[in-house]
This record gives sequence, structure tokens and C-alpha cells, in this order.
Amino acid sequence: MSRKTALTRKSLEAQALRKRNISSYLLTLPALLWLLVFFLIPYFIVLIYSFLTPGTYDVKFTFTLDAYRQIANGSYLRPFFLAFRLAFFTTVICLLLGFPVAYYIARAKDKLRNTLLILIIIPFWTNLIIRIFSWRIFLASEGVLNSVLLKLHLASQPLELLRTDLAVILVMVYVYLPYMILPLYSVLEKLDFTLLHAAMDLGANEARAFFSITLPLAVEGIFAGALLVFIPALGAYLIPQLVGNQQSLYVGQVITYKIKNIPRNWPMASAMSFTLLLLVALLLLVMYYLYRRRLRSRTY
Repeated sequence: MSRKTALTRKSLEAQALRKRNISSYLLTLPALLWLLVFFLIPYFIVLIYSFLTPGTYDVKFTFTLDAYRQIANGSYLRPFFLAFRLAFFTTVICLLLGFPVAYYIARAKDKLRNTLLILIIIPFWTNLIIRIFSWRIFLASEGVLNSVLLKLHLASQPLELLRTDLAVILVMVYVYLPYMILPLYSVLEKLDFTLLHAAMDLGANEARAFFSITLPLAVEGIFAGALLVFIPALGAYLIPQLVGNQQSLYVGQVITYKIKNIPRNWPMASAMSFTLLLLVALLLLVMYYLYRRRLRSRTY
């Protein structure tokens, strides 16, 4: 091949690449505009409100840093701590429960696999509020669980399960467990299970084969599932509000109370929202860095 022909071929490949890039930009433009209008602009308004002065019913356009000072001096650290604790325990429990389920579904036969996936997706067909109220009925003092425990003489009096931190974690795990199972299944389903048999043929037991082969290859699913569970759980409002108690107010509840209660404190609600956004963004960057670092270590 002559030099001129090679240059012509490279030029044609570069033009084709530019056309593909332009097509990609055009295809992503609607989504980018949507995010710009309905995410960036509202959050920019929230950021501006966080520097204003609260009034009884509205805000005064006097710029101040009082809201951020109150967050920095620890006045509102407890709601953030409770929210991170709830999100952490929800994510860990969902992972511990979801991984065996996803692994079993991935190794099941096609007919059984499809049935199990439908069973995992069925809760999405019911409204979230209805599902939460079902748990209220189940955990109430005169609810299903206490009735069964009393009839079986496993409890002498009704247990106070509703309006507790335990109830919040139970319902959170129930709601977000499918978000952990489905990403894990999508990764484990592609796993070559003959690698496990090969490892055991070489002397590894089932536990060592799992930790040496299955778990490392499932990291992408764990990472995706953890993000899908942790981030929504961090700002949860509805579940803590309906099954939790007023002694443990999470950051989502505090933000809502600052907006709707009189006197209203929209600057504080905005400052807490923006602080939560920054903390989540920082956490995502750290997790992404660790994920990329692990991929590079695998490559080398």
C-alpha cells in the first residue's frame, strides 16, 4: 500500500469518525437540554435561595451565609448522620440479600429464570404509597405480625415495631432490594460459570472459587446496585415519614419541614439540599476513582 493511499484511508476514517461524533451529539442533545432545563436551572435557583434571608412566609433578598454557618457549626449534623447511616445499612443489607438471589437467578434454567425475574419486578406494578401502607398494617400493634406472634405465644404483648428505626430499615430494604438484584443479575448472567468448575478442578473449594472468581467479576454489578440503592436512600422522605418516628428525623424530612412549616426557612432547606448534593457528588467521585483504579490494576 502506497503512502498516498494510506493517507487517503486515514482521512476517510477521520471524516467518518467526525460524522459519528456529530450524530452522537445530535442524539444526546434532547437529553442534555432536558437535564439543563429541569435539573441545572432548578438547582441554580436552589443555590441562590440558600444565600437569602428567611422570612415568615417567604424570603428576603438579603444575601447571607447564615444557613451554611448553621450547617458547618453542627446544628444540622444529626439529620445528615442519620441519613448516611440509613443509606449505608440499607445498601449493605440489600447487597447481602440480593447477591444470593441474583446468583441463583443467573444460574437457573430459562423458564424458571424468567418467572423469578417477573416476581422481582412485580412490586413495581404497585404504587409505592400503597406498599408502604401495607407495611404499616403488617407492623402495627394490632397488625398481622403481632397477631401471629400472640397466637403462637411467641410474644406476651404486642411489639412496638411501627414508628421505629427498625421499621424504616425494613421498608427501605423491601423497596430498594430489586434495584440491587437486577444490576447484579445483569452481570452474573454473563459470567462464564465454567471458570468456577476449572478453579475447583485445580483444588479450590467453593468458597475460595467464589471469592477469587465470582466476586471480583461481579464488582461492576455491585457498584451499579450500590449507587441505585444508596443515593435514593440518602434523601428518602416518604418511608421515614410514614413508618419512622419524630425522634429520628432524616435530612429529607428536615428539608420538607423547613419548606412547609411556619415560619418557613427556605434558605436553610436550600442549603441542606445543596450540601447533600455536594456530599453525594463527592462520594460518587471517590467511588468512581476506586472503581477505575481497580480496573487499571486488573488490566496490568
